[in-house]
Amino acid sequence: MSAVVEDDTSGTWRRYRHVLWTDVLSPAWASLVFFAILVAALLVALPLLQRAGTSQAEFYRLAPTLIRQPALTQLLTAISDLVLLFFLWRIARRVSDAALVARYRPARRVVLIIAALGGMALAVLTMIAIAQLASHSIVQFHPKPDEQLFAPGPAYQYPIVIFTVALVAPFVEEFYFRGVLLSWLGRKITLLPAVLVSALLFGLAHLRFVSHPGAEGWVLTGIIVLVGLVNAVLAIRTRSLWPPFFFHAGYNSALVGVTLLAPFLR
Repeated sequence: MSAVVEDDTSGTWRRYRHVLWTDVLSPAWASLVFFAILVAALLVALPLLQRAGTSQAEFYRLAPTLIRQPALTQLLTAISDLVLLFFLWRIARRVSDAALVARYRPARRVVLIIAALGGMALAVLTMIAIAQLASHSIVQFHPKPDEQLFAPGPAYQYPIVIFTVALVAPFVEEFYFRGVLLSWLGRKITLLPAVLVSALLFGLAHLRFVSHPGAEGWVLTGIIVLVGLVNAVLAIRTRSLWPPFFFHAGYNSALVGVTLLAPFLR
């Protein structure tokens, strides 16, 4: 059983020193809270819309169209990530410093720059590899409609996309996968298997093998697993989550940048 100590600031708050299995389920708890927020928002919005002259039937008819709006999808994704971030923040406050493989502690600026450039370079290399696989008819890749919701359209969506895809998502995902999950796995199994398992779960959690059935889905999943492996090594070597975050943010930023530039490159 994990040891329990008193919090030095309050003298009354007792905490477990290590990451618990219930902490690993933080995404599930966050999803429940996010769903409750959506239900509460709906209950508040319906009476207001009815007062404005919109019937409940009309609202339900328009709801699918609203959900497919990229800006709304990106905003809801950011809110769900921030809900999860709250749970992760509570975990980081509760456990001892040594209980986490890495946390958001300062790192050398040169390391952060190299990590960001490395993430961008990996994104470019993977896009080249995907293009080569497609051009030689080895694997064909087909963008899905739900993925287009995260592609910027009008200029006003650019800040939302950058905030959601290039900043919030990497920050929260690194906090969970390289901070909480890797630390928990490291206590259950040796470190090398923990790195491999956490990277594999990181890849599977993106569900590319579901949204892209067949070989293309597993190729995309493998690329994400590779990102997870690199970031796990960075977290272990630096004991900080900032280098993995910069690598992840650089990778996602390069993907967003190519999407932004694509219309001008045709």
